[in-house]
Amino acid sequence: MPSSTFARFGAAAAACFACSTPVAHAADGGLAFGSPTAAAPAAGDAGTLFVKTAVILGRTLRVQVTMAHGQPGRQVIVQRQEKDGDWVPTATATTTDGGAFTATWKTDHIGRFPIRALPSPTPGVSAASVPSTGTTPVTVYRQSVATYFGPGFFGQQTACGQTLRKTTLGVAHRALPCGTLVDLYYKGRSITVPVIDRGPFRKDTTWDLTSATADALGVTSTVRIGALRMPKAAAAAASTR
Repeated sequence: MPSSTFARFGAAAAACFACSTPVAHAADGGLAFGSPTAAAPAAGDAGTLFVKTAVILGRTLRVQVTMAHGQPGRQVIVQRQEKDGDWVPTATATTTDGGAFTATWKTDHIGRFPIRALPSPTPGVSAASVPSTGTTPVTVYRQSVATYFGPGFFGQQTACGQTLRKTTLGVAHRALPCGTLVDLYYKGRSITVPVIDRGPFRKDTTWDLTSATADALGVTSTVRIGALRMPKAAAAAASTR
């Protein structure tokens, strides 16, 4: 919440009208993250890859591929690309009829990773020289609890010096520097917004969304979302636009 506003009202309950609402859950008992958006199939010399573009850390990502060679019984590697450009294996599979296969990666790293598949290279052949499918960037989010604020605070100054308005996109966090970009995901929607304030003031809640951010994501109560702090380079690029 705006720190000056919070001090003025002197109560966490006044600072966030959604805090008393139970965390939303899906009808099947799972957390209400919703279904990730599916990217268009990514085609390359070695075949076509199809994968969801978002997943929560610790959950399993399914990668569906049809290799161009169309042969069954071929070993294939699914890889993710690290920040340094290296490709790291995440799963292996064997093709079935038509060169198709489905592989799974139980996500163990947060971040945004291009995903691709390629035939296992034969001995003495570098993987760099082996053709691959097209690549699709996948974002792995950390699970967090978020609520939202806004009405009653419009026109007030945030801890980062902005005037809070109904249209202000942003998020409050207790420690991240002002201007840090955070990618948020909920029920198939995602948005990247800056840290503009301090809060929330409830210990089991990590993020406090502005009303505009909550509206963009479809958040109407205290919920579990996916969150990913963006690299500093992304924040620097955004500040120059």
